[in-house]
Amino acid sequence: MTVERPRRPRTGPARLPALLLGLLLVAVPVATGCAQEPSTTRNAPAPAGSTPATTLGGTDAAWIQLMIPMNEQMLLALDLVAGQTTDQRIRDLAGRVAANRRAELDDLRRLRGSAGLPTVNAHEGHDLPGMVIPADLVTLRALHDAAFDRAIGQTLREHVEQGARLADAEQTNGADPETRRLAERMGETRAAELGWLSHATPK
Repeated sequence: MTVERPRRPRTGPARLPALLLGLLLVAVPVATGCAQEPSTTRNAPAPAGSTPATTLGGTDAAWIQLMIPMNEQMLLALDLVAGQTTDQRIRDLAGRVAANRRAELDDLRRLRGSAGLPTVNAHEGHDLPGMVIPADLVTLRALHDAAFDRAIGQTLREHVEQGARLADAEQTNGADPETRRLAERMGETRAAELGWLSHATPK
């Protein structure tokens, strides 16, 4: 059975900032629903007492500011698993992916802070590939057991596959060596997670 997840209505072409659009065009054919620009200023002022990342480029900033909400919102979905399924394989998978996302968030937030990037979520309410949105959480909360397992499996696969594409895009187009190294590690993590998904989730 195919699980249909409600998505926000698409009202026309997105007004994506050029650097984020470049990342997404590498990752998917079309991305819509994002109307606000993330900061893309090189060497943005850092908070007092910190050292700005002198090699951080606009593509690096766009990637960091996209991956943080992608990870944060995926964690909201994974937090539902314990109460919605009795399948221990799904619970174990969710725990392993959640641990990865929390570790990545530590690194992403550190890079964001060292570069002086805004902490506000520039993608609040945006329906982007791989991004868990409130409508997805509503659907997941209404499902249990096998139906939930299929839905969370689909949600995870979309998120992991898109994250892998974005990691590749940052490695190709990014300027900051540390950010590119993080993207490489995150890409490797997602390759492993795709293997976990193939063994743990329903076909």
